[in-house]
Amino acid sequence: MISNRIIKFNRHKSCLLVSRNASTTPDTKSIQPPNPRRISSDMVGPPDPVSNLRKVIFRIPPNETELERKYRELRTEVQEWNQKFWEKHNSRFYQEREEYLKKNMPTDKQNLTADEMSVFYKAFLDKNWKLHLNYNVEWYKKNFALLSLAIRVKLMKLFRFKD
Repeated sequence: MISNRIIKFNRHKSCLLVSRNASTTPDTKSIQPPNPRRISSDMVGPPDPVSNLRKVIFRIPPNETELERKYRELRTEVQEWNQKFWEKHNSRFYQEREEYLKKNMPTDKQNLTADEMSVFYKAFLDKNWKLHLNYNVEWYKKNFALLSLAIRVKLMKLFRFKD
């Protein structure tokens, strides 16, 4: 059973919205993106079929400061960058895997064994190691920038509440 605190249903627009802590994936046929100004918390969508990442719609608070806006926009930018990378990477992986299967599948078999497929997986990882290394370096840079902004936003909120 799904808790009402996790999923919100908008009858007028026929959409399901899953809050950030939910693990339930709604039916993707009826999902419409929510208005970030009208939601009460960040919303997480279903996994993308290619990238396997979940899109997050970040809430825009009514009295958003310049620093909070900058942080939210950077989070969105990093999410889009990550989505593009994994969409491209996974598409290439699926395509190359299909080509490998067509070339190496014996006519009398339906599937290759895990050991037989490991040859492809190793070759794919070896071929893309530099791409993964560059991705990881860039990912760390982006996360440190996000962390820096997040700390500044938290400190600003802390000092605002003290006043």
